[in-house]
Amino acid sequence: MAIEVRQLRYFVTVAECEHFGQAAEALHIVQPAVSKQVARLERELGLTLFDRSHRRARLTPDGQAFLVHARRALRGIDRAAAAAVDIAAGNTGLLRIGSSIVFGPRIEAALAAVRDAHPGITLQMTSSASTTGQLAALVANDLDAAFVAAPPATPGVRVHHLWDEPLLLAVPAVYARTAGNLATLAELPLARSARADNPGIYDLITDACQAAGFTPRVGPTLTRLQDLLAGPVASGGCWTLLPAGVVSQDFTAVALIQPNPPIRVPAALALPDPPRRASALSLLTAAQTSTASKQAPANGN
Repeated sequence: MAIEVRQLRYFVTVAECEHFGQAAEALHIVQPAVSKQVARLERELGLTLFDRSHRRARLTPDGQAFLVHARRALRGIDRAAAAAVDIAAGNTGLLRIGSSIVFGPRIEAALAAVRDAHPGITLQMTSSASTTGQLAALVANDLDAAFVAAPPATPGVRVHHLWDEPLLLAVPAVYARTAGNLATLAELPLARSARADNPGIYDLITDACQAAGFTPRVGPTLTRLQDLLAGPVASGGCWTLLPAGVVSQDFTAVALIQPNPPIRVPAALALPDPPRRASALSLLTAAQTSTASKQAPANGN
């Protein structure tokens, strides 16, 4: 059975007007179109909905029984349409947000602002250490927005720079006095993420090392941060660079040092181009606002 929404609307309007001509005027269409669609509806249902033997179109008993259900169906359709408008406007629905960077005060403030502005929105958060994975999820429509670090150019994605996150050296404690000069770490293997996951950060660190006069030695792949610090770094087997906002001095055998010159990673919000959700733009505005309010700490001042 293939019942169309317009057939239901035409039927209800004729029932309320008790006249095909008046119903056509109310619907702003010609009468033959109304008569044709109502007749098709009757054939689909296998029911005679109107008694056409008089000047007015009066409902048959079957028509009266069906009218209740037709009105209920149209109310449901109207509610669904209104909900779709709210979703498209970013007032309700699901906003899928990814992150390849640790949630810090700036991101948390942006998320709180979006929740306050759009209480009908559900924020679904997912995290991954892979920036390229987050960008691929945006292109595949698996995410609506993603906080990413040093993102590479990606077709179908627009990147909005938010702030520059300083990196700290995490080194064995015996290097604490000298590690600010990267050259003193030339013989120690470097632990970091695979380039395929984070090409921007990988290249930025490589460039900093080369500027200090050496090419970094290959060390462990950076996976679980606490395990890396407590194991290879604390035992003197390697060093790494980590965002300042995600590390704390929990290990006496590990020193956290500010490199000289400083190394900063651009943090950004990536959105599909063009954005598919208005609420994603609200997230961007909130993120930019929260970043501006914390700009002095972000610049290390």
